[in-house]
Amino acid sequence: MAQITRRGLYLSRVQYLPFDLHQYSLKSSLVDCGSAKPAGARAPLIKINRTILGAAKLPTIELHYRRRQTVYEQGALAQFVYLVDQGSLCRFRLMPGDRRSIRQFLFPGDGFGYEIGRHHRDTVQALTPIKVLAVARGALLAAATTDARLSNLLFSAAASATVAADERADMMRVKNAAERIAQFLLEMEIRLSTRGVIDLPMSRSQIGDYFGVRIETVSRTFSAFQKEKIIQFRDRKQRQMLIRDKRRLQQLASDASDFDYWSILKKGRKAANATKSMTRAEPSIH
Repeated sequence: MAQITRRGLYLSRVQYLPFDLHQYSLKSSLVDCGSAKPAGARAPLIKINRTILGAAKLPTIELHYRRRQTVYEQGALAQFVYLVDQGSLCRFRLMPGDRRSIRQFLFPGDGFGYEIGRHHRDTVQALTPIKVLAVARGALLAAATTDARLSNLLFSAAASATVAADERADMMRVKNAAERIAQFLLEMEIRLSTRGVIDLPMSRSQIGDYFGVRIETVSRTFSAFQKEKIIQFRDRKQRQMLIRDKRRLQQLASDASDFDYWSILKKGRKAANATKSMTRAEPSIH
């Protein structure tokens, strides 16, 4: 039974979930598991998904957050697990020296918040206005002890998360910045594109924090991709883009290319400087 108090929402046998009372809506119905995945799309790299929450047959809490609001902070008690219904988030960890390491970008259909221990190891923050569904962690684990199918789903999800972590570690060790960003854009096309246009909810700084590179490296790579007509930006903020040469991008992502963005940018600068010199040298006509 849910009760509203000054501290937030209280569920039977579950501790308080502090949040803005204007943000919540209690869902008495079960999670809808009938959402179809686009053909050819990769499965989200998640721990908890709609299939798992649907199999648990537990009521969920609907929560809404504004852009830059925090769902939970690193070190907070892990009382709930969550499923993204609308919007985008990032999961990050604060490192020594106030550095930020982004571990994952989260989109509709992705789950987060399931921890082995009692506390969250990361902070999760909204990149856009979002809606998430929350279910009590204790209730989910209790249901798994009596439901073999749910237990198997949780085990499979944990195994998938391990594989995803290994793949990302390999990418970070072996691939250069251009190859990593090429693979990232291909994944974003699958997850975010609408009529071929990708609307990135994250900044270049956040992409840099995700790959462990400087923001200048991300900007140079994007500029080189645009000069080579691999991508095309559709807005001034350079958040909306169109992939013009997907085959080339796939080649880059497979680390089978010797793409050198420094050379491309230097050629672009030389061409621009030559054009300026010619313009200055032209005599004025009166």
